[in-house]
Amino acid sequence: FIEGDLVIRYTDKPFADPFMIIPKEIYIGAYDLVPQLDIRTGMLIVNWGSSDMFSPLDNFNPTPPGISLTDISRKISVLGIDATYYFNDITFLQAVCFPNFTPTYMPEEYEKQLYLSMFSPLFQAQGIEITSINLTHNTPEKPVWGLKLGRSFTSFDAAISYYNGYYLNAYPETMQPVLGPSGMSLDLGLGYPKKDVFGFEFQGDFPGIEGATLRGDLAYIIPQPWEVQGEYVLKDPYLKAAIGADYTTSFDLYLNVGYIWGFAFEEGTECSPYIFVNARQELKDSKLTPNYMGGISLHDKSMVNSIGASYNFTDDFSINLSYLFMYI
Repeated sequence: FIEGDLVIRYTDKPFADPFMIIPKEIYIGAYDLVPQLDIRTGMLIVNWGSSDMFSPLDNFNPTPPGISLTDISRKISVLGIDATYYFNDITFLQAVCFPNFTPTYMPEEYEKQLYLSMFSPLFQAQGIEITSINLTHNTPEKPVWGLKLGRSFTSFDAAISYYNGYYLNAYPETMQPVLGPSGMSLDLGLGYPKKDVFGFEFQGDFPGIEGATLRGDLAYIIPQPWEVQGEYVLKDPYLKAAIGADYTTSFDLYLNVGYIWGFAFEEGTECSPYIFVNARQELKDSKLTPNYMGGISLHDKSMVNSIGASYNFTDDFSINLSYLFMYI
């Protein structure tokens, strides 16, 4: 069979087209043509990890630049194959392969402004005034793949996994000031370090609280050593984690509290702790669902908050609106 999803999106962010109509997923699926084997191939979105968001095990699909606290469905589909073999009702082995690595996309002009603001002060301190940047991307031409072995137990599910691929965001690789007709420009080469991720995920009943669920994702990441101007930005293996619990009250208020070690944009020695809270109220006999999400850094006490609502016109069509504000 053939299955697909379509996404219509509007944004005022400077790094994306304001209005987009894009396929979310479109693939050919085959279930039980081979006994106990399910296969999908096409433009896929693969979700790994039990956490609602910011899972360190979720490494296959890129997302648009920026962090969304309310929309966890912003991933970009990638051509690949996803096969799951069921040994029995409680044990499975999943294999995923994307033939071509697809990094996070960023419009060139926005990316130039980003790196210009990042590196101009560095060269100004040396008496060099950088007026423009020339970017070169060194994108790996190798496949990305992973394996996951999962099993259901009496009161919880658990899985171990391995991911072999690359960081989705680019890292500076080479930089050289060049004198041109209009002043000094910076030739900046960007690359994508390789990484191996060994993961463990679980979800199940929260001990002592009926109806509550405990979820957790743990990742042991081995990066390719990455050096920029004599300093390593990636070198030693490190841990990232996302652990949370959720509960729905008798009056349909959904609550989720989570602890994160290593936010989405933090890697290596930059990882730090955060606490997140998510609340969503299901209104009786209403298609409107208000929601709130907030997070605080336990390192510097900065905060981010998002207030929004979704309206479900039908089961297949909904609108989400949100307002984000921060305290730094």
